Amino acid sequence: MSDRGSTCGRDVIMEAKQVLLARHPETEANVTGRWVGRGNAPFTKVGLVQADAIVAEIVAFCADHLWSSPLERALIPATKAADTLDVGHDIDDRLIEMDFGAAEGLTIKEAHGRGIEFEFNAVDHSVAEGGESRREIMARTVLAMDALLLLSDRPAVVTHGGIFRSALVHLLGLPLDAIWSFNIRNAQIAVITVGDDWARLEEFRQAGA
Repeated sequence: MSDRGSTCGRDVIMEAKQVLLARHPETEANVTGRWVGRGNAPFTKVGLVQADAIVAEIVAFCADHLWSSPLERALIPATKAADTLDVGHDIDDRLIEMDFGAAEGLTIKEAHGRGIEFEFNAVDHSVAEGGESRREIMARTVLAMDALLLLSDRPAVVTHGGIFRSALVHLLGLPLDAIWSFNIRNAQIAVITVGDDWARLEEFRQAGA
């Protein structure tokens, strides 16, 4: 591992890496219940506070590199954390939120009013017409996580709920259905230690808690 990890107040585990996952802060779309996957949504007042908490967590973690979705709600705290730590920051399209297709920008009530049905329990059927399936979002999450762990010993990733769930399932070796076992709130973080053939969830909590 990098020497940076030894300054983070956590045990250094030889021949292992640690990754910090963070879900973006609260947005207006989260509060109003709108499905915003590929679009941008401004932070609420709570979200602005949460953004600072995420940055503080990543700085305390001593990330050696940042990765984030290109969407502003993930990009803003990731950029600030990378600048504070003076480390690199990669913007990866594979870390963008699930594509909600025809339901983009709508509430559940509005979507149902337009005859749009959701298929969250289906593995290979898109969540809504024109959107992604669970298997598709998992596939790109796997590619992103495997790539960044090859490049970094202590990466931090700021992303979205769908990617966060998929990353936990992949890194911990859980079945695909286990994505629904995690309630990923805004500004939730997880720290995972990853070895060659094992992984362990070290922390799972709200940023700043």
